[in-house]
Amino acid sequence: MPQKPPIGEDAAGVTGEAFNVRAEIDLDSFYQRLLNEARRQMADLQQQGFGGGELADRLSASLNNLSDTPIEQMGRASTSEAFNLGRNLAAQGETGIITQVVRTEVLDENTCDPCRMADGTVVEMNTPEYFEYMPPNLCDGRDQCRGFYLYRASA
Repeated sequence: MPQKPPIGEDAAGVTGEAFNVRAEIDLDSFYQRLLNEARRQMADLQQQGFGGGELADRLSASLNNLSDTPIEQMGRASTSEAFNLGRNLAAQGETGIITQVVRTEVLDENTCDPCRMADGTVVEMNTPEYFEYMPPNLCDGRDQCRGFYLYRASA
């Protein structure tokens, strides 16, 4: 089911609260990943016979060598979501002027088929189709989606 961003006078507050919750979830997920990895590494090192200071040094080195990819993915996802919801909030303040939107995609080798098909789709502002096509809806990559809406003002 497509995500429907908040509209109306409470939209900014609801959006801000949603970002706070998302940040807490992301941080909790990251914390759990580190905790699980530390436990796994500790068990492996203890089975290899390490203890004391050497165990601590090896555990620290192991954790320092973890990939930054999950952190980068969380950052990209949050940035993309903030960008699209921020544009939506600004557009909601101009609903008398903005009548149509165009979905546009970064078309490269990383563009999924649903986004490629949605590129150029024109919908009326705040219609069911507006919410259905709003990026990252329809995207196979969800949080990695680089699509966005271009807002058209009425003449």
